[in-house]
Amino acid sequence: MDVRIEEVSEVEKKLIVEVPWETVSGKLRTAYRELGRSVKLKGFRAGKVPRSVLERMFGKRIHAEVATQLVRESFITAATEHKLDAVSEPQVDIEELSIKKGKPFEFEAIVEVRGEVKAENFDNMELQRRPLNVTDEAVTNAVEQLRREATELMPIEGRDLTTRTDILMLSVKGALGEHEIDQPQLTVDLEAADREPIPGLIEALTGMPLDLKDHETEITIPDDYHDESIKGQTAKLTISILDARRKETPELDDEFAKDTGKGETLDELRQATRKELEDSQEEQIKSELRDAALKELVKRNQIPVASSLVERAVQMQHDRLKMMLGLPPEQAEAFALDDEMREKMRPAATDEVRGQLLLDAVSTQESIEITEEELTERLTSMAAQRKQAVARFRADLDRDGRLDGIRFQILQDKTLDMLVGRATITEVDPADAAKEAEEAAAAAAAATAEEASEEAPAEATEEAAEDASDEEKDE
Repeated sequence: MDVRIEEVSEVEKKLIVEVPWETVSGKLRTAYRELGRSVKLKGFRAGKVPRSVLERMFGKRIHAEVATQLVRESFITAATEHKLDAVSEPQVDIEELSIKKGKPFEFEAIVEVRGEVKAENFDNMELQRRPLNVTDEAVTNAVEQLRREATELMPIEGRDLTTRTDILMLSVKGALGEHEIDQPQLTVDLEAADREPIPGLIEALTGMPLDLKDHETEITIPDDYHDESIKGQTAKLTISILDARRKETPELDDEFAKDTGKGETLDELRQATRKELEDSQEEQIKSELRDAALKELVKRNQIPVASSLVERAVQMQHDRLKMMLGLPPEQAEAFALDDEMREKMRPAATDEVRGQLLLDAVSTQESIEITEEELTERLTSMAAQRKQAVARFRADLDRDGRLDGIRFQILQDKTLDMLVGRATITEVDPADAAKEAEEAAAAAAAATAEEASEEAPAEATEEAAEDASDEEKDE
């Protein structure tokens, strides 16, 4: 088998293959022998059908199968001997190939390869980060959230009517416009207007008897309600209160702070909460810097990438999007990846592939590796989040073949941290950055308009000269 390689581009190679007739003949002989053992034809004993009969009846199929086999084997040979880092099967139209008796089997095929990637100019990248900013209001809200989470639901005593501090278990039947409603058990927090199942329901339930049974009411949805499908419509409901509980929220004091386990006093609880918020925000800023470093790396290294890698990335992005949306099967089918959506997703997918290849190149060029200690540290953190034993968690990952993926992610994070560490970082307030971007866009638009106005007279002059020349020719 003779295989020659020609370079089409940095990510494409052309295979020029010639397989001697002796090899082709042997493949055909084997294929017909195996077919003869399994095929059953009237008038012939099993395994005794002449090859001439098999060729007449199944020749086209056998030739196609042998041609496919030869293409695959030559591809493996070329990839091994020429060290091709192929990312796709060879592009060849089997139907166009033909096997001719006594002649070598010849074909050409295009193969996409990863290509040699060298990252350049990745030191001293200019990056921006937002300042750490945890406000007193954010701390207060976080502490208040802790207090709400410590709320207990207690039996209601000493009153007969509902109040805004109650949580009700309801049975609701009726209709909202054309939409039928049948909720045998619906929980409504009379204090949570942002989670109101039907606008106006909380108000209609406040001050009602705790033993409310089969109460009929009508609620009109405001005309300015955000949901177009129900605004302005009327809900006709029959409501019964199945159970009612009052919320008992602890006082915001030192005792509450002790109960949280985060401080002995309310002041210590606020300090601990601020530290948690700052740590969380710092991690988010760190993630943003990594993203910015990767974008800048891609911007500085517009390397070519194989289209098959891009198409895989498009499919993966689409799969992730469907998972994030949590679409049911009937809606997921309507959200299929069509040509228009694929075209829109392709630029981002291309940069995603480009970024992965560049990070791999940087880690190789800079000899970045991960240690067993770093892997154990990451696994310990992940196992703690899932409340699992580290050994069991690691064994599960190893069994499912996902441990290498964790190593890969650690290597990428370590490489990005190196890029960020070598970058020149400027702290910029998000509001100021947005204002600068807006001013830059306005300046660019003004410059474009000015260029257009300067070019217009010249074009008009040229057109006038052409018209004058035409008139002279006519005279």
